[in-house]
Amino acid sequence: MKLRAITLTNVRRFAGRSAALEAIGDGITVLAECNEFGKSTFFDALHALFFEKHRSSKQAVKSLQPHSGGAPEVAVEVELPAGRFLITKRWLSRPTARVTDAAGRVVAQDDEAEAWIERLMAGGPSGPTGLLWVRQGVAGLEPEGNAAERERLLATRRDLMSSVAGEIDAMTGGRRMDAVLARAGEELALLATGSGRPKTGGAWEKALTEAEALAVREADLARLAAALSGALKDRREAERQRQAIDAAEAQAAREAALRGARAAFKAAEDHAGRVARAAQALRVAELGATGANRDLQALVAQGERLAAAMATQERAAGDLARRREAATAARGDEARAAASLASASGAAVAARTRLQAAQRAELAAAAARRLADLTERLTRAEGFRARQEAAAARAAALTVTAKQVAAAESAATDHARLAAQAEARALVLRFAYDGPGRAMLAGAPVEAPLRLTAAAVLDLPGLGRLTVDPGARAEDDLPARLAAADVALARALAACGAETVGAARARLAEADAAREAARQAGELLASLAPAGLEALRAEAAKAAEVAGGAVEAVEVDLPALEAAQRQAEAAESVATAAAGAVRSAAGVASDALARAEAAEQAAAAAVAAAQAEAAGDHPDRLAAAQAAVAAAQAGLDEAVQAHAALVAAAPDLQTAQAGLERAESAAARAAKESGDLARRVAELDGFIRSQADLGIEEELEEVRGRLTEARARAARREAEVRALTRLREALAAARIAAREAYFGPVRQELAPLLAILHEGADLALDDRSLLPVSLTRDGQPEPLEILSGGTAEQIAILTRLAFARLFARSGQTVPIILDDALVHSDDDRIEAMFTALHRVARDQQILVLTCRQRAFASLGGTRAEVRITAV
Repeated sequence: MKLRAITLTNVRRFAGRSAALEAIGDGITVLAECNEFGKSTFFDALHALFFEKHRSSKQAVKSLQPHSGGAPEVAVEVELPAGRFLITKRWLSRPTARVTDAAGRVVAQDDEAEAWIERLMAGGPSGPTGLLWVRQGVAGLEPEGNAAERERLLATRRDLMSSVAGEIDAMTGGRRMDAVLARAGEELALLATGSGRPKTGGAWEKALTEAEALAVREADLARLAAALSGALKDRREAERQRQAIDAAEAQAAREAALRGARAAFKAAEDHAGRVARAAQALRVAELGATGANRDLQALVAQGERLAAAMATQERAAGDLARRREAATAARGDEARAAASLASASGAAVAARTRLQAAQRAELAAAAARRLADLTERLTRAEGFRARQEAAAARAAALTVTAKQVAAAESAATDHARLAAQAEARALVLRFAYDGPGRAMLAGAPVEAPLRLTAAAVLDLPGLGRLTVDPGARAEDDLPARLAAADVALARALAACGAETVGAARARLAEADAAREAARQAGELLASLAPAGLEALRAEAAKAAEVAGGAVEAVEVDLPALEAAQRQAEAAESVATAAAGAVRSAAGVASDALARAEAAEQAAAAAVAAAQAEAAGDHPDRLAAAQAAVAAAQAGLDEAVQAHAALVAAAPDLQTAQAGLERAESAAARAAKESGDLARRVAELDGFIRSQADLGIEEELEEVRGRLTEARARAARREAEVRALTRLREALAAARIAAREAYFGPVRQELAPLLAILHEGADLALDDRSLLPVSLTRDGQPEPLEILSGGTAEQIAILTRLAFARLFARSGQTVPIILDDALVHSDDDRIEAMFTALHRVARDQQILVLTCRQRAFASLGGTRAEVRITAV
């Protein structure tokens, strides 16, 4: 782009008039006019045309309006590869923007015109045009605005350098590389230390710590879950056995067998009674027949019969004695069997009690271990809570915001700019004395060059007084503005609670660090107590209740105790069966005793009867005896037949008794086993419920999932650290390799220009800002901040010229506009700078606005004039 004409209508001092700067050439065009002519007005109007929207009412626009009011209007004719175009803007009243071509046809209107201008400017005020325009009193390469404006300008430089550096990948230089390196460094610092180890409190270290803690917890829960699984298996087996025993079919079968055995035994026992009674009747009949025969044959036989009866009685008495001895022995056996059963039952109860106590002790020990883990977590969580509260309190005490620091920085920038302007307007007086006389200022002789920023009176001995006034713009009270800037800077620093801008930034950084520390402490607290400290305390209290004071693991052999319990219960079952058998034998002996007593009583009765018979009248007794013999024989025959029939049909009483004992033993054993299994199921249910309340399996599943996630996070973080480290190393190597390729174009353009002022000198460029940082002359590097204002100004102008050459090489021809530049250059240096300008102007348009007419007379170039007409 090249400027061909600039027309201002109703702008500032040109109220009600038009001021036209026309016939702007290709090379150097100089507008040299006196102060307050309006040169800076042309510069500001041109800047507003390109960078302020037509609907804007910003101060930059309002400052163009004359005191009499009205709508300022600016028109600029530009030459582009596509031809010439006229850009016109009007602000404040009936605002409009318009672009027309050489034939007068409207190319774009209003918003479309703004978009057309923005594309032309390639990035706005921070683009190429804004980079190469130098306002009055500003000679540095950094803009006057805030940090965002400076960063946009830096981005423009990097884009420019990327475009002229050939085929170099943009990732190895420019803002993309800075962004990637900065981001990689930030991300790496969050994860690892400088030595590559996990950073304390970082995501990597937290993932590793969490994985280790979860692995320990997972092992504990797996052991408890195995115990719970075993208990569930045992309960299922016990339930299966109990259900098999208590099944209706099994119970019905056992009851039917018991009823059948009891009925068979009762029938056998009843039949045995009938046989006994038949035998007794048979014996009575036999005795009657014998007595009748004895009475019948001879009375002398009475004695034999009496003897026989007495012998029978003796045998019955002997049998009765034997039966009584057997019954007594059976009762002794029964008592001993009962004692053995009681002992076995006590041993079984003791074994069950020991096993239950051991199980409770193991559960309490597990709860104690969990209590220790929860106590340690609670202590750490409370520590993090304290750190979080302390950091938050520290951040609250540092009452400074980024907005306040930005305001202080802006105030400092404004103050520095105004001070630079005041310094730039200073008037330098040099004295060359021929004699001893000296000019005096405030009573002191003046020896060195005198720099005046305000009016002063000099005493000239022998001549009088000389009043020197550098002058000031009527509309710009610079001293008052500088004083106001002093007050604004002090107020902004006071709001930050600091004496300098650096101290304000430090306070802001300290506050940010405190807030970050509070945030990190909060994250650590949340990782230890996700549900909060109160929930963690409640969990610890519950574990303490279950532990019951246990602090160490109790060494118990549960399998041995369980085996001992099973052995004791088996012994109890054997004793129960033995006691039942002995009770049955005692019943049999008691029945036999009763029968022997009945037989002895019958024998006694027979003796008494025989004795009574022997004392009666013999004939009568004989007749009666004959009749009794016949009757007795008949009764005897009948008794023999009845007895023989009963004996033939008699069942085996001992077999029936054995069947009853077996049925009763089977029923008793089934009932005992069912009760034992019910107690076993109840015990297992209690253990399972106690473990289920703890949610072991759910917690184990959760812990395993969290452990997998934590290990995956740790692996990802480790891989991320390796990737970030490799990325930084690769980018650093690439930057070193590409640095010269980036700086080469600038050095290539700067070298011939710098040689015009300083033969053999070299400029060192900063990696980040891409601007000069030091000047090397005669092998001695000098930082720019210690150079004189003139030298720094010249280097800034030369650097702009180099950038302009780079723009031209990249296809962006941009005009250079200098508004009262080179104000600090001496006569020799300014001539050298004129030469540098001409060297660049061979293929570069340069517009120079200056009030130093004589100083710039030797610049050459085209002299421009402003044509003023009434509207």
